Amino acid sequence: MKSRSQKRTGNQDLHFLNENGRVLCNPRDREAAHRAEVEHIATENPNAVTCKKCRRFIGQAK
Repeated sequence: MKSRSQKRTGNQDLHFLNENGRVLCNPRDREAAHRAEVEHIATENPNAVTCKKCRRFIGQAK
């Protein structure tokens, strides 16, 4: 039997981690960043991001 994180990994967005190690689309939630790292859905590569909110924030920063 697969764990919960193994079941969801295939259909989740890839989120961007900011310079503080927080998820860009939800920077006040420390647990969100931890979950993203544990579930392997976090990246520091802005070109690999698939989360719509994170991509919007990356676009505004340019």
